[in-house]
Amino acid sequence: MADERRDPYAGYNFRLEIDGVEVAGFKEFNGAETKTQVIEYADGDDVNSSVRKRPGRTNYTNVIFKRGVAEGEELWDWYKTVIDQEREIERKEVALHLLADDNSPQKTYTFFEAWPCRYKTASLNATEDQVALEEVEFAFEKLEITA
Repeated sequence: MADERRDPYAGYNFRLEIDGVEVAGFKEFNGAETKTQVIEYADGDDVNSSVRKRPGRTNYTNVIFKRGVAEGEELWDWYKTVIDQEREIERKEVALHLLADDNSPQKTYTFFEAWPCRYKTASLNATEDQVALEEVEFAFEKLEITA
């Protein structure tokens, strides 16, 4: 049987959803990183015993999304509730769908218990011809990857 060719998916073809609602216009995603603490302990009473390693707590780095400045202030409004601390932080499910050429979802990264922890307005420079980008950074507590 011949090996089936599996091309990687293009890095520019993705869709972002927050609580199941598509949020348009995102241009860039910095990638998610997880790291699990390694706990070392001596196995046995002997000084020359081997060191065993076990997994400890897992930490998830924040993720950053960039998009062209667009109409709608839903992300700013959500972040403003964090700043104002008028009520408990509204945590949401943020899903990033990596799409095939036909726009069908091929892989999904889901960030659970997410909330915006940083918002950066666009940098503006009248001497450059660039799209104005804003950034939103999310803290989250769990990552799930599905195909």
